[in-house]
Amino acid sequence: MKAMNKQMTKILVIGSVILFLFSTVMAQENSYNKALISYAKKDYRTAAKYFREYIEKNPDPAAYYLLGYALYKMKRHAESARYFKEAYVLDPNISPLSARHLAKKKK
Repeated sequence: MKAMNKQMTKILVIGSVILFLFSTVMAQENSYNKALISYAKKDYRTAAKYFREYIEKNPDPAAYYLLGYALYKMKRHAESARYFKEAYVLDPNISPLSARHLAKKKK
């Protein structure tokens, strides 16, 4: 009986860890998708918020580039330049076209 309880406890712990990891990944992807939707609607303030959430855990050059562009559209040029530079550090070949392509690919 004790052996069975130990196995059940292990299964519950492993299941909880898997569920936590899955929900974390889904939340990250959800913030990226919300950013893209907001960006497409030209709601750059909301897009910037979600891109920031996403890049905190995912150093993605396309997300940095699109965040920079959203900030640029809001006339926050100095701040946008910082994110454009970060995008280029992560991927020296990033461009508006490649950023859009990468964004579409992730959807």
